[in-house]
Amino acid sequence: MSIRNLEAQVLFDGQVDPVLALLQFEIDASRYEACDVASMRFAVRTKAQQNLWFEAEQPTRKWVTLQMRDTQNAVSSWITLFEGRLDHIDYAAEHAVLEMECRDALAALMDLRVQDAWLNHTQQELLQIMAQAAGLNATIALPSDQATLMAGQFWQIEHKRGALMGQHRFQTAADLAFTIARDAFCDLYADGTSLVCQPLGSVSDANVTDMRNAVLETNVARDLQLLSGVVVHMASWDSRQRSTTQVYYDGVSFSQEAPVGNASVHTFRVPGRRLDELQRLAQGKHARIAAHALSVRVRIPGVLGIAPRAFMTVSTGNGEKTLGIDQVFSRFSVEQGFVQQVVLRDRGGGA
Repeated sequence: MSIRNLEAQVLFDGQVDPVLALLQFEIDASRYEACDVASMRFAVRTKAQQNLWFEAEQPTRKWVTLQMRDTQNAVSSWITLFEGRLDHIDYAAEHAVLEMECRDALAALMDLRVQDAWLNHTQQELLQIMAQAAGLNATIALPSDQATLMAGQFWQIEHKRGALMGQHRFQTAADLAFTIARDAFCDLYADGTSLVCQPLGSVSDANVTDMRNAVLETNVARDLQLLSGVVVHMASWDSRQRSTTQVYYDGVSFSQEAPVGNASVHTFRVPGRRLDELQRLAQGKHARIAAHALSVRVRIPGVLGIAPRAFMTVSTGNGEKTLGIDQVFSRFSVEQGFVQQVVLRDRGGGA
């Protein structure tokens, strides 16, 4: 077994703060519709009467970068585990301990309220507009058949004139952005200060980490209801034409009739969709639901570079599987070292 000597550093607006010594951190990163979150604890090396930036009446919300490297490797470079904006600080001066919490750049979308209706925009344009409004760069790569689709109020109430506070179900820009990405079979996440939206990856085009011989602990959970079968029912209606459309999908074929058997039926209703659109949406819904039939949680020695949306090969008791990484919970302390809890699900076909 190779010996590691891991070193961590935290940059505040690109600079190391010599007053702060990192004691421990926890990072919760996932492919779910949520920000990546980091919690850090520092020892404060301070002198009497020294002015500390985090003691100000209104401290600066610094950009925080958490990095690690293996000093046993002579050519090792710093690898970024987390980047985000400082949200909360808690300073215990008597104990010289500072705790802070940060969220990644996706927080800018979470905090951005949707005030207007949107007219005459494609889905790709909407994502770019929201990224700009949130102060983010945008790397948008929707599938070709989705990028030019018109979105939102254009279809629902035609060319609406009074756009301000239009009637829609979205409260934040993140609600709208995740809906667009989900329906287009894309991942939406933050990479540094950029909003990234790109098609879901699969095992065939991904870099797979082999952890078959390095797992400390494995927990395999199976949902027996989902394993017995999943059927997605998509229904839509057109109020002007007074017509309805529906379809059932069992993972193999489409049907207009309700299934017979023990399969679990999941119903979703969306307005103004054609049959071909319902079929496409049903495939995505089915893949996302069926992925939860098998969940594998592993505890591993911390691996630099392990991240959600990648893939990992593990032993599951009755064989070996390559599964998608849904969530990585990283924990480091000077006393206990660096370990990770990883949640894996079957994402081989994307979704």
